[in-house]
Amino acid sequence: MSQSQHPEVRPKDAAGCEEDQAQLLIRKAQPVDARMLADMMREAAVVMVEKGIEQWKPEMFTVETVQTYFDTRQIFMLMVADHPAGLFTLQESDPAYWAERNDDRYLYLHRLTVRPVYRGRDYGGLMLRFAEEEAMRRGKRGLRLDCVAHLPSLNRFYVRSGFELVAKQDLKREIGGRYVHLYEKRLDG
Repeated sequence: MSQSQHPEVRPKDAAGCEEDQAQLLIRKAQPVDARMLADMMREAAVVMVEKGIEQWKPEMFTVETVQTYFDTRQIFMLMVADHPAGLFTLQESDPAYWAERNDDRYLYLHRLTVRPVYRGRDYGGLMLRFAEEEAMRRGKRGLRLDCVAHLPSLNRFYVRSGFELVAKQDLKREIGGRYVHLYEKRLDG
């Protein structure tokens, strides 16, 4: 989908006052944004490492790795007054996590990230709602995501956002993988 087919969108339900809404924008990222995207994910990973959270590692997010994302998914950026505040990716399929449960009638969300300085403003919820609207716009049954099992607060965030736990998946923990919870939110009624 080209940028012209997916214009910049001002979120309808931004938390806060009208002034905040006027400054919020979710736009589709382009390959030229790869360095900024990698920096944002590394920043989040550094915070995780500092807090002892076993999830992302900074070395996972090189510019080259992020550039490959554009081959298999779309990346969206939340901008606040022209400053990058968050990102997420959407893909049509996710057999690596969902295995035999993979279903192209759903859209799959990954890498939901809010930069530390912007946390506490429900920007994660705002991006989730945007992703849900995108799934509906594409005629999908719903939105799916995975969450590492050992982060109860993040799992509660998804449940509070209306997602239902549909399965628990062991992603080869014996060779360095992890145990994840698979969530979905039906949007088709």
